[in-house]
Amino acid sequence: MAHLSGHTRFIPERSRSRDNSMWRPRPHHHRHHHQAPWTPAPPAPPRLRNVLVIVNLEGIRSHMINVHDDIMEAATCDVLPSLSRTEERALMTYNVLLSTHRLDTFTVYNLLYTISQHIWYTWDCYLRPSSMDIRWQDETGDTFALHNEDRLVELLHEHRPNWTTGQECGLFPEIIRNFTSDFQPYIMRVSCHEALPNRNMLP
Repeated sequence: MAHLSGHTRFIPERSRSRDNSMWRPRPHHHRHHHQAPWTPAPPAPPRLRNVLVIVNLEGIRSHMINVHDDIMEAATCDVLPSLSRTEERALMTYNVLLSTHRLDTFTVYNLLYTISQHIWYTWDCYLRPSSMDIRWQDETGDTFALHNEDRLVELLHEHRPNWTTGQECGLFPEIIRNFTSDFQPYIMRVSCHEALPNRNMLP
């Protein structure tokens, strides 16, 4: 006769860990974040542009005569009949293209120094940068002498506020022709002369 076992069989309980709240998707609590009121960004600084400086050297002829006799006069059409007027103007002109990086620190004295070097290489004569000055016209057409410590970029901002966007049209400075490309430089036309004792008193 079969005897029933005295051991009671227990059914294991299901793990309660799955019933724990950690297994249940947590409800999303929507928080209202308080955002600061929108304020407009400050205006971006004006974008710089390359500048082509064209310097008329006619004004230093008398200075050259006083220092180096007629060295400069010897390279004119009056002395050289075979020299064309275009070639003479080229000799009496100095040009330099300033990039935006160089323009940011380029001063009037830097320009006078490069002109002095140009005269040395062209006529084999030396003129001290401090013996010359640079003259320019303001928006009204009045001519004034630039101070050696002035930066060209500051002068452009002050007297040609349109220089980053357009160029004056020759004899009509009130007419501005807008640039069509970022690669177009602004043309700054100045003249070089013998320095005066008082640059605020032009002849």
